[in-house]
Amino acid sequence: MPAQPASRVPDEAQQPPDEPLWCARCNTDQHLLVNSIQSHYPPVPNVVDVSYECLACRFSYRKLASVQKVAVVLNRPGITQGLLQFGGQYLHCGEPMKTKSCELRRIQASLSLSHGVRERLYEVYINTRILGCHCGFRMEIPD
Repeated sequence: MPAQPASRVPDEAQQPPDEPLWCARCNTDQHLLVNSIQSHYPPVPNVVDVSYECLACRFSYRKLASVQKVAVVLNRPGITQGLLQFGGQYLHCGEPMKTKSCELRRIQASLSLSHGVRERLYEVYINTRILGCHCGFRMEIPD
């Protein structure tokens, strides 16, 4: 029977401490707004990478947290979450936003590398998607 490598750690040992989402500046969790929830790599059961901010002091955080601790903040009455990035989806009004159209956008900027040299105009073209929600909210993201 082959021996397990010494570096292998059971899944339970890889779990981060299950601390609540919290603002260290305000010393509370009452003003938190979740901005993004991403899967953690390497995968850990019931753990996500979450980005959130405190609406009172405008300080941002990013940490590993259990799905249950994130749900406590998301399900709290009072603070409307607004726009939430959940994996590859954007949610507004609690529903995934849908692609309404695609656009090709041009971004221009001038650049001068030294004094006395004529400025050059540079431009970049990017494809974007326009996402919409049933409430009428729309946003444009790079594709």
